[in-house]
Amino acid sequence: MKVMIVDDEPDIVDLLSLMLGSHDYGVITAYSGNECLEKLQEGKPDLILLDLVMPDIDGWEVLSRIRQNAQLKSIPVVIITAKQLTAEVAQKKAPYLTEYLVKPITNEGLISVIEDIVSASKQLEDFVSAATDAGIEQGLIDKYIHVNQQTEGYKRMYTSLVQIYTKKRLKRDESAKNTMNSIKRVIDLNERNLAKLRAEIEEKIEAR
Repeated sequence: MKVMIVDDEPDIVDLLSLMLGSHDYGVITAYSGNECLEKLQEGKPDLILLDLVMPDIDGWEVLSRIRQNAQLKSIPVVIITAKQLTAEVAQKKAPYLTEYLVKPITNEGLISVIEDIVSASKQLEDFVSAATDAGIEQGLIDKYIHVNQQTEGYKRMYTSLVQIYTKKRLKRDESAKNTMNSIKRVIDLNERNLAKLRAEIEEKIEAR
């Protein structure tokens, strides 16, 4: 498995490379947003660790360009930053990113997140492969993939926010509370839609 590390701080790149190398992950390094986009034209990694604050193009812009590229948009992207996640950012960006990690990052925490993402990706890949082999129309498969990725993104962001916004804090911050409730409603709706799509695909697979 190849992981691309994108960060303008060489020490951070070296540390993350060491962590990944100790678990036999292949590493591709990029020290700016532009370098990241250039290297993505040369080869597609299995996962990207992306810093937010960079001098040329910030992480959000890099993420936006990745998601707009048909060849790259399915790559899991883990944001790595010193900035704490906010409910507002989670609600706005959750559909586009896979995970959000706040520095400093531990070896155990990083590897755990990567293994979780790989496991979820494998499950999705297996289901999509079965649907494709059964001749299910591509439009339906693409819709399932899109809703699945959005749902997973929102769920990961919500889990991160729960660790930040304690019940006591939410009682004081009405805006954050409303945003958290809004994210939860989106998750519930997406999960219902995802279940319906999966049932429809499974029914078609069985019929063939």
